[in-house]
Amino acid sequence: MDLLPALLHLSAIHILMAMIPGPNTVVVSYCSAGISRAAGLKAALGIAAATFVWVALSLAGIGLVLAQAGELYHALRLAGAGYLVYVGWRMLRSAARPVAAGADPGPALPGGRSPFLAGLVTTLSNPKSAVFWTSVFALVVPPAAPGWFLAAAMGLVTLQSLGWYAAVALVLSTPFARQYYRRLTRWLDRVAGAVMILLGLRLADEVRAELSARLP
Repeated sequence: MDLLPALLHLSAIHILMAMIPGPNTVVVSYCSAGISRAAGLKAALGIAAATFVWVALSLAGIGLVLAQAGELYHALRLAGAGYLVYVGWRMLRSAARPVAAGADPGPALPGGRSPFLAGLVTTLSNPKSAVFWTSVFALVVPPAAPGWFLAAAMGLVTLQSLGWYAAVALVLSTPFARQYYRRLTRWLDRVAGAVMILLGLRLADEVRAELSARLP
């Protein structure tokens, strides 16, 4: 059984999905440019840890359970949407008193003042990840794949997640990026908050559309 192409396919799917801007990118950007490089890297580590959790649960079949749970799955996604809106609202509030360069994370961060928890909670708040990875694994992972392959898949996705978001943190924490962030911090914080709110509203609208489609 040639499993290397399957791993490469999985790698390509994941890195392309990670590159699409979303809540994770907003959190890493906020921590890196507005606080410090270390904060951005800690947020990236939190995202990688949460990614590992979702991938492990998907391989265990929890994604399929969620997809078939109906109302529970919709409720979890609505809770995640509400969480993103709440975080965005807090970011908008904090725009009036932006975080100084080098300071500790302010209360606008999800997870309190910990960048690691900010990344962890933001990623864990989206149960759609489990369903997504379950679908990807069903497509990519060969039947009766050995245990080492599943372990390699979990490690690959986790390390790629860490690598990508760490790269984002390194770029946005450069003196050039932080200088412009400090100049435009109020507006950028407002943009970050608005993006989080829009992402939350989009997720809520997806759930609404799915529920409407089930009505006679």
